[in-house]
Amino acid sequence: MSVAISVLFLGVAVRNVEWAKAFAALAGAHYIYALPIAAVTIWTLYIRAQRWRILLRPVGTPEMRTLVAATNIGFMANTLLPLRIGEVIRPVLVSRKEREPLGGILATIVLERIFDVLTILVLFGVSAAFVAVSEDVRQWGYRLCAVAALLGGGVAFVRWQEALALRLLRLVLRPLPVRVAQPIDHFFGSFVQALEILDSPRTFLQLVAWSIYLWLVISCIYLLGILQFGLDVPLVVGGVVITAITAIAVSAPSAPGGIGLFNFGCVLALSIFGISESNAVAYSIVLQVTQAVAVVSAGLYSLAREGLTMRQMEELSETDDAAA
Repeated sequence: MSVAISVLFLGVAVRNVEWAKAFAALAGAHYIYALPIAAVTIWTLYIRAQRWRILLRPVGTPEMRTLVAATNIGFMANTLLPLRIGEVIRPVLVSRKEREPLGGILATIVLERIFDVLTILVLFGVSAAFVAVSEDVRQWGYRLCAVAALLGGGVAFVRWQEALALRLLRLVLRPLPVRVAQPIDHFFGSFVQALEILDSPRTFLQLVAWSIYLWLVISCIYLLGILQFGLDVPLVVGGVVITAITAIAVSAPSAPGGIGLFNFGCVLALSIFGISESNAVAYSIVLQVTQAVAVVSAGLYSLAREGLTMRQMEELSETDDAAA
Protein backbone atom coordinates (compact mmCIF):
# COMPACT_ATOMS: atom_id res chain seq x y z
CA MET A 1 0.00 0.00 0.00
CA SER A 2 2.75 2.47 0.95
CA VAL A 3 4.61 1.77 -2.30
CA ALA A 4 1.41 2.37 -4.28
CA ILE A 5 0.96 5.73 -2.53
CA SER A 6 4.56 6.69 -3.37
CA VAL A 7 4.11 5.73 -7.02
CA LEU A 8 0.86 7.70 -7.23
CA PHE A 9 2.34 10.91 -5.80
CA LEU A 10 5.54 10.52 -7.81
CA GLY A 11 3.40 10.32 -10.94
CA VAL A 12 1.56 13.49 -9.94
CA ALA A 13 4.84 15.28 -9.20
CA VAL A 14 6.42 14.52 -12.60
CA ARG A 15 3.36 14.55 -14.87
CA ASN A 16 4.15 17.95 -16.40
CA VAL A 17 7.92 17.82 -16.18
CA GLU A 18 9.93 18.76 -19.25
CA TRP A 19 12.85 16.46 -18.71
CA ALA A 20 15.25 18.42 -20.90
CA LYS A 21 14.73 21.42 -18.59
CA ALA A 22 14.98 19.23 -15.50
CA PHE A 23 18.31 17.76 -16.67
CA ALA A 24 19.54 21.27 -17.51
CA ALA A 25 18.66 22.38 -13.97
CA LEU A 26 20.52 19.37 -12.56
CA ALA A 27 23.54 20.15 -14.74
CA GLY A 28 23.55 23.81 -13.70
CA ALA A 29 23.20 23.26 -9.95
CA HIS A 30 26.00 24.37 -7.64
CA TYR A 31 26.88 21.06 -6.02
CA ILE A 32 29.25 22.69 -3.56
CA TYR A 33 26.10 23.31 -1.49
CA ALA A 34 25.74 19.54 -1.03
CA LEU A 35 28.39 19.68 1.70
CA PRO A 36 26.59 22.15 4.00
CA ILE A 37 23.25 20.46 3.24
CA ALA A 38 24.68 17.13 4.40
CA ALA A 39 26.28 18.74 7.46
CA VAL A 40 23.03 20.47 8.49
CA THR A 41 21.11 17.21 7.95
CA ILE A 42 23.42 15.39 10.36
CA TRP A 43 23.13 18.29 12.81
CA THR A 44 19.33 17.92 12.83
CA LEU A 45 19.76 14.32 14.00
CA TYR A 46 21.79 15.55 16.97
CA ILE A 47 19.14 18.16 17.78
CA ARG A 48 16.48 15.43 17.70
CA ALA A 49 18.51 13.38 20.16
CA GLN A 50 18.85 16.39 22.48
CA ARG A 51 15.10 17.05 22.41
CA TRP A 52 14.37 13.34 22.91
CA ARG A 53 16.43 13.37 26.09
CA ILE A 54 14.05 15.99 27.53
CA LEU A 55 11.01 13.92 26.53
CA LEU A 56 12.48 10.88 28.27
CA ARG A 57 12.82 12.54 31.67
CA PRO A 58 9.69 10.87 33.12
CA VAL A 59 10.99 7.49 31.90
CA GLY A 60 14.70 7.62 32.63
CA THR A 61 17.99 9.41 31.91
CA PRO A 62 19.70 7.65 28.98
CA GLU A 63 23.21 8.69 28.04
CA MET A 64 23.47 11.19 25.19
CA ARG A 65 25.67 8.82 23.21
CA THR A 66 22.94 6.18 23.32
CA LEU A 67 20.31 8.63 22.12
CA VAL A 68 22.49 9.93 19.29
CA ALA A 69 23.26 6.39 18.12
CA ALA A 70 19.61 5.33 18.32
CA THR A 71 18.49 8.43 16.43
CA ASN A 72 21.08 7.99 13.69
CA ILE A 73 20.28 4.30 13.26
CA GLY A 74 16.53 4.82 13.43
CA PHE A 75 16.46 7.51 10.77
CA MET A 76 18.75 5.44 8.57
CA ALA A 77 16.26 2.58 8.90
CA ASN A 78 13.43 4.93 7.90
CA THR A 79 15.45 5.89 4.82
CA LEU A 80 16.27 2.34 3.73
CA LEU A 81 13.43 0.17 5.06
CA PRO A 82 9.63 0.26 4.70
CA LEU A 83 6.89 1.05 7.25
CA ARG A 84 8.99 3.61 9.17
CA ILE A 85 10.55 0.74 11.07
CA GLY A 86 13.11 3.14 12.49
CA GLU A 87 10.45 4.52 14.83
CA VAL A 88 10.45 1.11 16.52
CA ILE A 89 14.20 0.55 16.28
CA ARG A 90 15.02 3.80 18.09
CA PRO A 91 13.17 3.05 21.35
CA VAL A 92 14.17 -0.62 21.21
CA LEU A 93 17.85 0.32 21.12
CA VAL A 94 17.49 2.69 24.05
CA SER A 95 15.39 0.20 26.02
CA ARG A 96 17.91 -2.60 25.55
CA LYS A 97 21.00 -0.53 26.27
CA GLU A 98 19.67 1.55 29.16
CA ARG A 99 17.37 -1.16 30.59
CA GLU A 100 14.39 1.19 30.58
CA PRO A 101 10.75 0.09 29.93
CA LEU A 102 10.01 -0.08 26.20
CA GLY A 103 6.39 1.06 26.53
CA GLY A 104 7.35 4.36 28.10
CA ILE A 105 10.03 5.04 25.49
CA LEU A 106 7.65 4.20 22.65
CA ALA A 107 5.20 6.71 24.09
CA THR A 108 7.83 9.45 23.89
CA ILE A 109 8.08 8.80 20.13
CA VAL A 110 4.37 9.56 19.83
CA LEU A 111 4.79 12.71 21.92
CA GLU A 112 7.77 13.69 19.80
CA ARG A 113 5.65 13.38 16.65
CA ILE A 114 2.92 15.49 18.25
CA PHE A 115 5.40 18.30 18.89
CA ASP A 116 6.66 17.95 15.31
CA VAL A 117 3.16 18.14 13.85
CA LEU A 118 2.23 21.13 16.02
CA THR A 119 5.40 22.99 15.04
CA ILE A 120 4.99 22.21 11.34
CA LEU A 121 1.34 23.28 11.26
CA VAL A 122 2.09 26.54 13.06
CA LEU A 123 5.06 27.26 10.76
CA PHE A 124 2.89 26.67 7.72
CA GLY A 125 0.10 28.83 9.10
CA VAL A 126 2.45 31.68 9.95
CA SER A 127 4.16 31.40 6.56
CA ALA A 128 0.83 31.49 4.73
CA ALA A 129 0.04 34.74 6.51
CA PHE A 130 3.20 36.43 5.18
CA VAL A 131 3.75 34.87 1.74
CA ALA A 132 2.00 36.29 -1.33
CA VAL A 133 -0.14 33.21 -1.98
CA SER A 134 -3.67 32.67 -3.19
CA GLU A 135 -6.52 33.20 -0.74
CA ASP A 136 -7.20 29.43 -0.81
CA VAL A 137 -3.66 28.64 0.35
CA ARG A 138 -3.89 31.36 3.02
CA GLN A 139 -7.15 29.90 4.30
CA TRP A 140 -5.53 26.46 4.46
CA GLY A 141 -2.77 27.99 6.57
CA TYR A 142 -5.31 29.34 9.03
CA ARG A 143 -7.13 25.99 9.09
CA LEU A 144 -3.91 24.15 9.84
CA CYS A 145 -3.23 26.52 12.72
CA ALA A 146 -6.70 25.64 14.01
CA VAL A 147 -5.89 21.92 13.65
CA ALA A 148 -2.70 22.52 15.65
CA ALA A 149 -4.73 24.21 18.37
CA LEU A 150 -7.20 21.30 18.48
CA LEU A 151 -4.39 18.74 18.59
CA GLY A 152 -2.69 20.63 21.41
CA GLY A 153 -6.01 20.85 23.25
CA GLY A 154 -6.51 17.10 22.87
CA VAL A 155 -3.11 16.39 24.39
CA ALA A 156 -3.83 18.77 27.27
CA PHE A 157 -7.19 17.06 27.87
CA VAL A 158 -5.56 13.61 28.07
CA ARG A 159 -2.96 14.89 30.53
CA TRP A 160 -5.21 16.86 32.87
CA GLN A 161 -8.31 14.70 32.56
CA GLU A 162 -6.45 11.41 32.65
CA ALA A 163 -9.17 9.39 34.44
CA LEU A 164 -11.91 10.59 32.07
CA ALA A 165 -9.74 9.98 29.00
CA LEU A 166 -8.97 6.47 30.23
CA ARG A 167 -12.67 5.72 30.79
CA LEU A 168 -13.51 6.95 27.29
CA LEU A 169 -10.74 4.84 25.78
CA ARG A 170 -11.87 1.69 27.60
CA LEU A 171 -15.43 2.35 26.46
CA VAL A 172 -14.22 2.43 22.87
CA LEU A 173 -12.06 -0.68 23.38
CA ARG A 174 -14.80 -2.73 25.06
CA PRO A 175 -16.10 -4.38 21.84
CA LEU A 176 -12.57 -5.41 20.80
CA PRO A 177 -10.91 -8.74 21.69
CA VAL A 178 -8.71 -8.67 24.80
CA ARG A 179 -5.57 -9.43 22.76
CA VAL A 180 -6.19 -6.21 20.80
CA ALA A 181 -7.56 -3.98 23.56
CA GLN A 182 -4.99 -4.81 26.24
CA PRO A 183 -1.86 -3.62 24.33
CA ILE A 184 -3.66 -0.40 23.36
CA ASP A 185 -4.69 0.20 26.97
CA HIS A 186 -1.14 -0.51 28.14
CA PHE A 187 0.35 1.85 25.54
CA PHE A 188 -2.10 4.60 26.47
CA GLY A 189 -0.97 4.31 30.09
CA SER A 190 2.65 4.72 28.99
CA PHE A 191 1.66 7.68 26.83
CA VAL A 192 -0.04 9.36 29.80
CA GLN A 193 3.14 8.77 31.81
CA ALA A 194 5.17 10.47 29.06
CA LEU A 195 2.77 13.42 29.19
CA GLU A 196 3.90 14.11 32.76
CA ILE A 197 6.56 16.22 31.05
CA LEU A 198 3.83 18.84 30.48
CA ASP A 199 3.42 19.35 34.24
CA SER A 200 6.59 21.41 34.29
CA PRO A 201 6.13 24.76 32.51
CA ARG A 202 9.91 25.11 32.23
CA THR A 203 10.29 21.71 30.57
CA PHE A 204 7.33 22.34 28.28
CA LEU A 205 8.86 25.62 27.12
CA GLN A 206 12.16 23.82 26.57
CA LEU A 207 10.42 21.32 24.30
CA VAL A 208 8.68 24.08 22.38
CA ALA A 209 11.97 25.93 21.96
CA TRP A 210 13.83 22.79 20.86
CA SER A 211 11.05 21.93 18.37
CA ILE A 212 11.10 25.41 16.81
CA TYR A 213 14.91 25.31 16.73
CA LEU A 214 14.86 21.87 15.08
CA TRP A 215 12.45 22.84 12.31
CA LEU A 216 14.15 26.16 11.63
CA VAL A 217 17.45 24.29 11.21
CA ILE A 218 15.68 21.83 8.89
CA SER A 219 14.43 24.88 6.95
CA CYS A 220 18.08 25.82 6.37
CA ILE A 221 18.45 22.63 4.30
CA TYR A 222 15.75 23.82 1.91
CA LEU A 223 17.15 27.35 1.96
CA LEU A 224 20.54 25.99 0.87
CA GLY A 225 18.74 24.04 -1.86
CA ILE A 226 17.26 27.30 -3.15
CA LEU A 227 20.78 28.74 -3.36
CA GLN A 228 22.06 25.55 -4.95
CA PHE A 229 19.64 25.88 -7.86
CA GLY A 230 19.55 29.68 -7.95
CA LEU A 231 15.75 29.74 -7.65
CA ASP A 232 13.86 33.02 -7.53
CA VAL A 233 12.39 32.26 -4.10
CA PRO A 234 12.69 34.33 -0.89
CA LEU A 235 15.27 32.48 1.17
CA VAL A 236 13.93 32.49 4.73
CA VAL A 237 10.21 32.38 4.01
CA GLY A 238 10.76 29.99 1.10
CA GLY A 239 12.79 27.62 3.25
CA VAL A 240 10.09 27.56 5.93
CA VAL A 241 7.25 27.07 3.44
CA ILE A 242 9.01 24.22 1.63
CA THR A 243 9.89 22.59 4.95
CA ALA A 244 6.32 22.75 6.23
CA ILE A 245 4.63 21.49 3.06
CA THR A 246 7.19 18.74 2.46
CA ALA A 247 6.96 17.57 6.09
CA ILE A 248 3.17 17.37 5.83
CA ALA A 249 3.49 15.43 2.55
CA VAL A 250 5.94 12.82 3.85
CA SER A 251 3.84 12.19 6.97
CA ALA A 252 1.63 9.87 4.87
CA PRO A 253 2.63 6.20 4.42
CA SER A 254 5.21 5.85 1.66
CA ALA A 255 8.06 3.80 0.28
CA PRO A 256 11.44 4.06 2.10
CA GLY A 257 12.87 7.57 2.16
CA GLY A 258 9.54 9.22 1.35
CA ILE A 259 10.02 8.67 -2.38
CA GLY A 260 7.23 10.29 -4.34
CA LEU A 261 5.73 12.17 -1.41
CA PHE A 262 8.90 14.19 -0.85
CA ASN A 263 9.05 15.11 -4.54
CA PHE A 264 5.36 16.00 -4.57
CA GLY A 265 5.81 18.20 -1.49
CA CYS A 266 8.71 20.10 -3.08
CA VAL A 267 6.81 20.60 -6.34
CA LEU A 268 3.70 21.79 -4.52
CA ALA A 269 5.64 24.17 -2.26
CA LEU A 270 7.74 25.66 -5.05
CA SER A 271 4.69 26.15 -7.27
CA ILE A 272 3.55 28.78 -4.73
CA PHE A 273 6.55 30.85 -5.80
CA GLY A 274 6.03 30.24 -9.52
CA ILE A 275 8.81 27.66 -9.93
CA SER A 276 8.20 25.22 -12.78
CA GLU A 277 7.69 21.53 -12.10
CA SER A 278 10.84 20.75 -14.08
CA ASN A 279 13.06 22.85 -11.81
CA ALA A 280 11.16 21.74 -8.69
CA VAL A 281 11.63 18.04 -9.48
CA ALA A 282 15.34 18.58 -10.09
CA TYR A 283 15.53 20.42 -6.75
CA SER A 284 13.69 17.60 -4.96
CA ILE A 285 15.92 14.87 -6.43
CA VAL A 286 19.16 16.51 -5.33
CA LEU A 287 17.92 17.38 -1.83
CA GLN A 288 16.43 13.92 -1.32
CA VAL A 289 19.62 12.14 -2.39
CA THR A 290 21.89 14.47 -0.42
CA GLN A 291 19.89 14.07 2.78
CA ALA A 292 19.62 10.29 2.31
CA VAL A 293 23.39 9.97 1.90
CA ALA A 294 23.98 12.06 5.03
CA VAL A 295 21.46 10.12 7.14
CA VAL A 296 22.71 6.71 5.98
CA SER A 297 26.32 7.75 6.61
CA ALA A 298 25.46 8.84 10.15
CA GLY A 299 23.53 5.60 10.71
CA LEU A 300 26.34 3.39 9.43
CA TYR A 301 28.82 5.24 11.64
CA SER A 302 26.63 4.62 14.70
CA LEU A 303 26.05 0.98 13.74
CA ALA A 304 29.81 0.45 13.55
CA ARG A 305 30.36 2.15 16.92
CA GLU A 306 27.65 0.05 18.53
CA GLY A 307 28.89 -3.16 16.91
CA LEU A 308 25.53 -3.88 15.25
CA THR A 309 24.23 -4.81 11.81
CA MET A 310 21.04 -3.82 9.99
CA ARG A 311 19.82 -7.41 10.19
CA GLN A 312 20.15 -7.33 13.98
CA MET A 313 18.16 -4.08 14.01
CA GLU A 314 15.35 -5.66 12.00
CA GLU A 315 15.26 -8.66 14.34
CA LEU A 316 15.14 -6.38 17.39
CA SER A 317 12.25 -4.38 15.94
CA GLU A 318 10.29 -7.51 15.03
CA THR A 319 10.74 -9.05 18.48
CA ASP A 320 9.95 -5.96 20.52
CA ASP A 321 7.17 -4.73 18.20
CA ALA A 322 5.39 -8.01 18.79
CA ALA A 323 5.98 -7.75 22.51
CA ALA A 324 4.67 -4.19 22.63
